[in-house]
Amino acid sequence: MNYDVIVIGAGNGGLAAAATCAKAGLSTLLLEKHNIPGGAASSFVRGRFEFDPSLHELCEVGTQDKLGTVDEIFNRIGIDIDWCSHPSTFRLIVPAKEGDTDAFVNEDGVRVTVDARMPNGYEAFAKKLDELVPGSYDSCMAAFDLSIRMNALFDATEDLSLLPGTIKDLPDVMRLVSHSLKDLLDTLGMPKKAQDIFCTYWSYMGAPASIFDSIYLTVIGSYVKFGSVVPRNRSHAISIAIDKAIRDYGGDIWYNSEVTKVITKNGKPAGVVINGEKEVHGKYIICNAVPNVAWSELFDLKDVPEKQLRMLNARKVACSLSTVYIGLNKSKEELGLKDYSIFIAPDSDSDKQYEAAQKFFNGYCIINCVNNIIPDCSPEGTTQLFLTTITFGDSMKGIKPQDYKKFKTEVAKDMIETCEKALNISITPYIEEIEIALPPTFARYLNTPWGTPYGYMLEKWDSIIPRTVQAVMDRPFDNFFFCGASQQRGDGYSSAYFTGEQAAKEIIMMENKKGGK
Repeated sequence: MNYDVIVIGAGNGGLAAAATCAKAGLSTLLLEKHNIPGGAASSFVRGRFEFDPSLHELCEVGTQDKLGTVDEIFNRIGIDIDWCSHPSTFRLIVPAKEGDTDAFVNEDGVRVTVDARMPNGYEAFAKKLDELVPGSYDSCMAAFDLSIRMNALFDATEDLSLLPGTIKDLPDVMRLVSHSLKDLLDTLGMPKKAQDIFCTYWSYMGAPASIFDSIYLTVIGSYVKFGSVVPRNRSHAISIAIDKAIRDYGGDIWYNSEVTKVITKNGKPAGVVINGEKEVHGKYIICNAVPNVAWSELFDLKDVPEKQLRMLNARKVACSLSTVYIGLNKSKEELGLKDYSIFIAPDSDSDKQYEAAQKFFNGYCIINCVNNIIPDCSPEGTTQLFLTTITFGDSMKGIKPQDYKKFKTEVAKDMIETCEKALNISITPYIEEIEIALPPTFARYLNTPWGTPYGYMLEKWDSIIPRTVQAVMDRPFDNFFFCGASQQRGDGYSSAYFTGEQAAKEIIMMENKKGGK
């Protein structure tokens, strides 16, 4: 059996890649080891509650007047998603410690050093930041101006032929890419406390202000400009819609079909083996698996390009997540939950948060009250919460199998107590359903190192622009492409859709050249 394109994995990147190839008329086969599409963009049910495996908000969904990147991709694929949005960006709470001289009691009656509810919109965000930290307005607006210009640079990376001209027009922006976010904000004169608030989203990219480069401005710029949005019918609504689009365009999707080997012929991939038995051949392969897994599990070592091995040795695996999914038998009003996205941190400084995240029980927790963005996401009179914390490296080394259940229960208890204390609310007595996913859970489901959904850490030398510029040179074979969170733009649903579409576009362009188009 032969196809033009074989796509390994029906995660977000693989779905976008398969849909784009199929729409272009290429015979396309999408293979997925699970029985449903989406990877982390799926759902599971516990009792009366339906949960998404991962935090499923997107930040590049625009409006009817101004489309965002995600809208544009979905329009090209031919799907329409019903979105829900929230009028605020995030809330950051840093509980006070004994001896903190700048502590105050907030509206919830909690002693804190930072309590920042940040709105959407550049002007509104900058004004609020200036209210919290006087003298920060100008530097904040300057940062947002740079984010707009950086997004123009991003747009050019979608068509590399436009990149030289864009770089010429934005030389200052290109220079900034080689500097850390901290260096940039220092140069803009942003006060330290304002920087801490401004950098709250660092964990969404997996690298703090001193490590991640100034491309962070495009992330926060997108969230502040467009706001946080989620699919009304959960993230599996996206996956199901793309699944239908692929089939409508004539593509094939095989579930319960794990790729166990990539077949090589004449020095490059020529097909795959499914479930250890069936062979399927293809001219091109797009792989949604993390390179660590692809090279170690799907290829013979002799067939792996040496450069790819050097890249794996040079890169750091990004952060891992632990998530507690909770269904409560009280409404958000009864519980006193007013915000959708709340970051609770032991310190306001992103570098100190990163340092704390090298181990569990670190006092860092993101709490999302889904009912504050999708009011009817759970039965009337109930509330659905996600509690998420991050760790780095083999954070569970030393935990014995027989101690795992006790350990994950302690992690969940610690996260719940962190939220209860920081928000001065009661959660524990009203828990109706609870599910706990630690790195081993995500490793088992996503098949990634330590369960990371992020791929590799975005460092200055290996950040978005360097990865994009080097993409063609770093390609292992002329007919084999990666997509997903491990690629140019790092983690995030938006990034995964982009990389999947880009891989497909390159194949389409190569086929058009062969056909003289």
